[in-house]
Amino acid sequence: MSETNAVRLYTLALIAVLIYGATAAFTKVATGSADGVTVGAMRAVVAAPLAALVILVGRHRIPLNARACFLVFVSGTGGLVLFPVLFSWGVQHTTAGHAAAGTAFGAVMAGILAAIIDRRMPGWRWWVGIVTGTAGALLLIWEAIGIEVAGVSWQGDVLVFIGMFMGVVGYIAGARLTKEIGSTTVTMWSVVVAAALLIPLVAVHSGMETLRGIDAHGWMAILALGWGSTILAYLLWNRALADGGVAKIGALQLLQPVIGIGLAPLLLGEPLTPLLVVATGVILSGVVLVQRERN
Repeated sequence: MSETNAVRLYTLALIAVLIYGATAAFTKVATGSADGVTVGAMRAVVAAPLAALVILVGRHRIPLNARACFLVFVSGTGGLVLFPVLFSWGVQHTTAGHAAAGTAFGAVMAGILAAIIDRRMPGWRWWVGIVTGTAGALLLIWEAIGIEVAGVSWQGDVLVFIGMFMGVVGYIAGARLTKEIGSTTVTMWSVVVAAALLIPLVAVHSGMETLRGIDAHGWMAILALGWGSTILAYLLWNRALADGGVAKIGALQLLQPVIGIGLAPLLLGEPLTPLLVVATGVILSGVVLVQRERN
């Protein structure tokens, strides 16, 4: 790989990681004037018009076969329906710092699912990494249960972890199809599928009264989540993975929780507790071991 291509590749990947890292903080801002379910649902809804325009202008089509349609559906429902709704709901009941730390556990979840799907028995580093990452996740929940930290609850942390798992399922489905039809097509159709499923939820659960109650900062945060995290970051990340490979580029995901935890005290004034720092370090150690095994 030439130096120019390497710079371009890592630039795309780092921009995506920066956007993803800020997701927890933006979600916390949005949940200041709307409930987490509404915030999570509105991410795909506000992104849908842009996605539909890209599909029409670029004539991005998915193959009309059962496998392609199924993977797009799983990508949309897992990564853009269940993940944002559960994640945002969880952020509503915990701190952005806790949620950011929880995102690191997604890489451990991906390792588990990849091993199951590929039907392979990983080596010892993988097992140690899984145990270590899980221990870090349990530390976060233990802090939420056993220590008085403003804004933290174990229910919120659990919702974040479940949301991350569903997001990983959607990510794996989208990645498999991306190799065949490209990241733009997969991303835009996944957004459209997600919006079609979420518009009824917004109508029934939220209603116009809730939407009118969202303040300017809330709408700015939702737009940033919809256009940034849901579309731009996904496109850049998939492009970087396609060009550089999961083994090389995937390690940059370790920066995501660091960015999120760093932004939480700066933007939201949240406490940076010693146990949060320790738990994040433990989770990242587990992710490194899983990453090395997968390489």
